[in-house]
Amino acid sequence: MGLLDLSNKITAELESGLSRENIFQKYVKADPDKAVKYAYCIASIPKPELRKKYLTINALLSVLLVAYSALTVVAELPINPQDPTLFIVLKTLIPLVFAYFTFRFHGGAYRLIGMWCVYDMLESLMLTGVSNLASALKLLVLFFVIVFAFLIARRVFSNLKVLGPRIDRNGRYLL
Repeated sequence: MGLLDLSNKITAELESGLSRENIFQKYVKADPDKAVKYAYCIASIPKPELRKKYLTINALLSVLLVAYSALTVVAELPINPQDPTLFIVLKTLIPLVFAYFTFRFHGGAYRLIGMWCVYDMLESLMLTGVSNLASALKLLVLFFVIVFAFLIARRVFSNLKVLGPRIDRNGRYLL
């Protein structure tokens, strides 16, 4: 079972009233080798009250990621056909993939978004600087994407690390 299917099943079980711990125990009992996967999926689903509270910021983050993707292309204009354009394509498509995950409110993406954007901001400042208006707008959008991504990651998905669920002092997964 893939992560999307598992996430959808767990979401339905959460909406039916089961607790996160009960769901985790049920899945681990069926397949103990995938405990990390189950803990990650459960921790990646926001609690309803936090989802409602941060829905506006999350929507703004999704829009900013799409704007960041568009500004990346505009900042690179004019594109020289003799230069390799693979990196421009990657730097355009990855924010769109991130926008999809923020639209779905998937907790595992927010820290990665923040780290990707910090890297891109530093790269832009050191290599190209602010050469035109599009570059300046891109840096401004990047700043807000970084702030919103880490804010949501810290407040809504505090039980996740960059690449997995957090563990308490007793070795149990935080759900």
